[in-house]
Amino acid sequence: MIKKTLFLVIITTFLGCKDEPLPKPYGFLRLDLPQVGYEKWSDNCGFSFHKPISAKIEYSKIDSCFFNIFYPSLNAKVHCSYIPVNGHLKEIIDQEYKLREKHNQFSTRVRERVYHDNLNNVHALLFYISGTQAATPLQFFITDSTKHFFRGTLYFNTSPNNDSLATAIDFIRADMDTLVESFVWK
Repeated sequence: MIKKTLFLVIITTFLGCKDEPLPKPYGFLRLDLPQVGYEKWSDNCGFSFHKPISAKIEYSKIDSCFFNIFYPSLNAKVHCSYIPVNGHLKEIIDQEYKLREKHNQFSTRVRERVYHDNLNNVHALLFYISGTQAATPLQFFITDSTKHFFRGTLYFNTSPNNDSLATAIDFIRADMDTLVESFVWK
C-alpha cells in the first residue's frame, strides 16, 4: 500500500512539472494625481508661501515651525523646518550638504537648481536626486542670508523605487518649485 501511494505521488509530481512556466505580466503603479491649485499659507514663523490645495499641513508637537506638507492621495510628506540663523548660516548650510551627501550612495545623479528673488531677499537651492533607491528625491533650502533658514525634504511612506513613483515625484517637484518661487519672509 505504501509503495503504491509513493509511486502515485512520484508520477503525479513528474506529470505536474512538465508544463512550461508562464511569466507574470508586469504590474504598473497607477496614481490619480490630485488637482493642481495653490493657496497662500502663512504662520507665526515669519514667512509665507503658496501651498498646494491638495496637501495638508501637519504640525510637529515639538515646534510649530517644524511641520509636514502631507499629500494624502500620494502617501507623501515634505518635512519642513524653520531655523533662525543666529550668525551660524555657514554651519547650517554645511549640515544641509552633509544630509544630502548621505543620499549620494543611493543616487545616480543630483541636479541642483539655484533660485534668487532679490526683491524679497529669498535665496534657495533645490536638489533633484535621481536613483531608484534614493530615499528622498527632493531636498531644498531657502534663506535670506542673515536671519532665516527654511528647509524641506520629500519622503514617500513606502520603500524607495523612484522609477515607479516618477509621476508623483514630478508632481510634487512642481509644487515645491511653486513654494520656493512664492516664498516671502515677513
